[in-house]
Amino acid sequence: MELTRRSFVKRMSFAALAAGVGGPVLAACAGPDKGAAAGGAVLKAPASGTGTMNMRIWGAYPEFVKERAREFTDSYGTKVDLGVVAGDYPSIIQTQLRQNQKLDLFYGLGHLPKGWNTAGWLHDYERFWNKDKAEAEMLPVVRDALTIDGKLIGLPYFAFVNGALFANKQVLATAGLDSWPTTYDELYAQVRKVKKSGASDTPYLPSFWSAPYYGIPFGFVQEAMNRGMPMFGAGGKPEFDENSGGVVDMLGQWRDLYSENLVPKGVLTFQESDWIETFAAGGIAYSPQLQYDLRTFNDPAKSKSAGQFVAVPQQGQKWGMMHMGIYLTGNNGQSDEDLAQAYSMAEYFGYRDRKSGEFVVPTKWAAENNLTQGYAEVNNSPTVEKAVRAWLPDADEQWPILKDYMADPQYAKGLYHTDWALEWVSEASRQLPQAVNGDADIKKVVRTLREKAEKLIEEYGE
Repeated sequence: MELTRRSFVKRMSFAALAAGVGGPVLAACAGPDKGAAAGGAVLKAPASGTGTMNMRIWGAYPEFVKERAREFTDSYGTKVDLGVVAGDYPSIIQTQLRQNQKLDLFYGLGHLPKGWNTAGWLHDYERFWNKDKAEAEMLPVVRDALTIDGKLIGLPYFAFVNGALFANKQVLATAGLDSWPTTYDELYAQVRKVKKSGASDTPYLPSFWSAPYYGIPFGFVQEAMNRGMPMFGAGGKPEFDENSGGVVDMLGQWRDLYSENLVPKGVLTFQESDWIETFAAGGIAYSPQLQYDLRTFNDPAKSKSAGQFVAVPQQGQKWGMMHMGIYLTGNNGQSDEDLAQAYSMAEYFGYRDRKSGEFVVPTKWAAENNLTQGYAEVNNSPTVEKAVRAWLPDADEQWPILKDYMADPQYAKGLYHTDWALEWVSEASRQLPQAVNGDADIKKVVRTLREKAEKLIEEYGE
């Protein structure tokens, strides 16, 4: 069945009430149905800045963003009202969108915009004067992810691999291991060897088993994809079931890792800070982590084993999947002049500086904070390479490995480009821990997750 935008907004209200949670699930008070962002001719870049545009961000690197906003104002004249959103960022932003508040530029994550766009709360970037050029320069996977319902929905804020496999060289050397795993089967076999050797009591930290909604469901999807088992096809159609092995066997391996005490106790309740601190403390052989945190693990001020953490090469099998931040623009009925000013700010932050023609802000993000970008030219630039090599262990070997991670990562488009992705993720975050710790039958959990997807397709349509 096909949902109208009005019925979609109403449907989201019931979803949130039924789920009983905040962040990942759409909020529970429907606002006006504005319909799709109005189309029109491609806009021209503003000749000068006028008035004040607002920008809303979460709490990462606020001083860095403040300085970039000041530079934008100095260069283009447009003032920036920068606000840092504290608390449950997705829910707060969603409430503001629903209430038709002015949101000229704000952060989003790759799995959020589809539902917001269906509700009519976002302006796409089809009228952006450099839309075609920006798309042509994006990594193909980023361009594909940011193209929703056939339209470019925003510009990339960051792009990195979630679940990049990192290793502690010191632990592996103590265990006598001198070769990299090339598959998950080999990885888990090495983990057992490390424990048997006495080099580590809990040699594996699956950070994605953690408590937040972006934890274990994301890990479930990404490991299945890495193993050659895409879970969702076109329109979100589930391509897994409890009778064909595949994810059932994978969850069986996860339960074995848990029951054999190969992972830290309490991992199913970890928050993001817990998994970073636990790996940085040393003593763990392998852990899939956010790619950009490799710098944190090798920072002597933040890590007890700095200089020992490296990325495991991809030798036929991928490790992890693409995770991205996006610069989005709200649809509040603004004039073409205001929309052009919003595009101007997005262009400066998420593409090239219009005056110099350079990737000014994206390059600073990648070089200063190891926050890789949606553009290969930035990630592979001499400026970024020099900055990364300054802290990267075994740089001659590791730099090509990091570039390879970003060359052609996988992305869960089949799931994240549905209007119901966050409902399914919310259900998975409740079901999957029970499969891991033995509280529920694995086949029953897999069947429940498939049936949940099928039910959501019936309710929302493909």
